[in-house]
Amino acid sequence: MDNGVNHKNVRVRYAPSPTGFLHIGNAQSALFNYLFARHFNGTMVLRIEDTDTKRNVPHGEESQKDNLKWLGIDWDEGPDKPNPKYAPYRQSERTAIYSKYVEKLLKEGIAYKDYTTEDELKEMRDVQRANGEAPHYDGRWYGRSIEDQKKAAASGLKPSVRLHLPSHHTYAWDDIAKGHVSFDSDNMGGDFIIQKSNGIPTYNFAVVVDDHLMDITHVLRGDDHIANTPKQIAIYEALGWTHPNFCHISLIYNPKTRKKLSKRDKDTLQFISEYKRQGYLSDAIFNFIAFLAGLRLVKMKFFRKMN
Repeated sequence: MDNGVNHKNVRVRYAPSPTGFLHIGNAQSALFNYLFARHFNGTMVLRIEDTDTKRNVPHGEESQKDNLKWLGIDWDEGPDKPNPKYAPYRQSERTAIYSKYVEKLLKEGIAYKDYTTEDELKEMRDVQRANGEAPHYDGRWYGRSIEDQKKAAASGLKPSVRLHLPSHHTYAWDDIAKGHVSFDSDNMGGDFIIQKSNGIPTYNFAVVVDDHLMDITHVLRGDDHIANTPKQIAIYEALGWTHPNFCHISLIYNPKTRKKLSKRDKDTLQFISEYKRQGYLSDAIFNFIAFLAGLRLVKMKFFRKMN
């Protein structure tokens, strides 16, 4: 990858889940993408990752959009500004698209159906821990016969779909912020799920399909996503696609706990709507977030690398 050298037709995305309201960490991520798009005369996409229906909160999407606009952070494409080439922008409206690519991988034998039950998975992990091993999926359904699959389905079991990882394979990228990063496939927890037993794609699979089909060139996000990146690169490789440039940005930490700012930190004012209710000016909060982001930009010489 070009590690940020080629910046023609830049397309970035801010992709929140409506499982909560816009907080400082979200806003920092949105701001990075907003500034990056504006710096290179590119396009910022707002995409709503709403497939986790059990955790979605009422008005979560509205909170994201309304509070971003209050801060002065706008987007070029999204649910309210659709480009017919890329719409729809809510993952819940794209499930047929994901299923198409899951079926492709199944037909090619790169992915496979897994009928392992929750009890079997728990037993597997317990045995591995007892043996001093890191918990991982042992691949027990990889290469199983059609007869075995039919028997499991006839018993009422609904399969998840897993991506098969090659042994001793390196997944690597040149991160704009972190430099060269690599993972060995043997240390990634085994073949991982790309589609749940209810037919809903996992986060990592949906993100890859969306980023590719929406022509996203740069993925700028918090460094808590680093562990997701090798899995996403594995999906890109399985589908024969080139992955975008990645940039993993330092998170905002709670100065008391020295852990990343969490929604559970009730003693910290962190939701943008809370600042609004207390009478803060939007410009003041924008400048505050920009200051926090600016420290990180300077620290990693962000725009010097970009030019």
